[in-house]
Amino acid sequence: MYNILLLGSGGREHSIAWALSKDERVKNLFCAPGNAGISSIAKSVSINILDNDLLYDFVIKNNINLIVVGPEQPLQNGVVNYFNDKGIKIFGPNEYASQLETSKLFARYIMEESNIPQPAFFECSDELEIFSLKNKLGFPLVLKADGLAAGKGVIICNNDDELNEAIDDMFINKKFGLASAKISVEECLKGEELSVFAICDGENYKIINSAQDHKRIYDNDKGPNTGGMGAYSPAPQFNNKLRKKVESNIIKPILSAMRDKGNPYKGFLYIGIMVENNEPYVIEFNVRLGDPEAQVLIPLVKSSFLDIILSSISGTLNNLEIELDDKYAVTIVLASDGYPESYEKGKQISGLNNLKTDIIFHAGTDIKNGKFITNGGRVLNVVALNKDLKSAINHAYALADKINFDNKYFRKDIASKAVKYLKEQDL
Repeated sequence: MYNILLLGSGGREHSIAWALSKDERVKNLFCAPGNAGISSIAKSVSINILDNDLLYDFVIKNNINLIVVGPEQPLQNGVVNYFNDKGIKIFGPNEYASQLETSKLFARYIMEESNIPQPAFFECSDELEIFSLKNKLGFPLVLKADGLAAGKGVIICNNDDELNEAIDDMFINKKFGLASAKISVEECLKGEELSVFAICDGENYKIINSAQDHKRIYDNDKGPNTGGMGAYSPAPQFNNKLRKKVESNIIKPILSAMRDKGNPYKGFLYIGIMVENNEPYVIEFNVRLGDPEAQVLIPLVKSSFLDIILSSISGTLNNLEIELDDKYAVTIVLASDGYPESYEKGKQISGLNNLKTDIIFHAGTDIKNGKFITNGGRVLNVVALNKDLKSAINHAYALADKINFDNKYFRKDIASKAVKYLKEQDL
């Protein structure tokens, strides 16, 4: 039997908790810090997840025998190394391997060494270097904060005005703090952006599924980047030819590189790719499931989610078959108007009681006087599954309309690229 501690508080963690809670072998499920929705299936505990000693005290007191890490910050903080040293089972990559996400430049240099297809990039730490690169790469130009910036540290500059504003944000206003002390300046690839998710055990890997996120705040991919405004899975654009290229040109070489560096990669690997002329190029690696992609990936997994995690830790992925539901999953993020900039919290949420048989994952929610209230920029994720993509989309939007809170905002075009792609394939 397992006493599990899950770290995190978002929609991703609610979907992980949802999957784990269905397993009969899970005796007790705790989530730190959790959220109002997670509290219905796990015990939310108020602990600073970046304080490894505090986590250890909780683990010992509650006989925890498995820790599952949701977000990237504890991984950067060495939580996996810490508990491995204590002999306690923990799921996720170690601190060194986590640099594939926590340092964009670390990832770029490893890809360069391993001949993994990626855009041209240059390391910069001041504005003069960037201006010289502008003439070399031309517009549009991509500026990426080297460190973690909550998914918002990427700025695409189409002209001098946008470039000057981005440089001010990175270096003068320090909008991303220490994350932009160094930046990666990259050529802007044109094509279809997709996400591929694999589970790895140090030696072996299995692709779980593909997805497409919607990072910009407004319809038609306009406005600033967010943590993600919706997603669907699988991405029909991710065909068998593309899958083989991703495996041979990206996944196998990066896992081999991590082994060669003495830090075999264990955990979820999220590969963000740009498909240009049918060739996949790595836009980014993340060292955990995406949010909101997890909310569409996990409901499609018919196999035991606990077994997937345990196989990664024990290095026995080769013995595991991952069975998927033959459906599309669509999630729409209901956000607080104003996100990703300033927004108001504490708005009462209504309509959830009528949707108890539907899949609703909580993100920025809290409970006050027995009522759900908003407590973040991304508030809720509504999820719909159907063999027909359009039916899944329509169901998801019907759910979005049934939930209400002041200043509710959501995109109206989630999964429209997949609909367009499928229509073109039928012609």
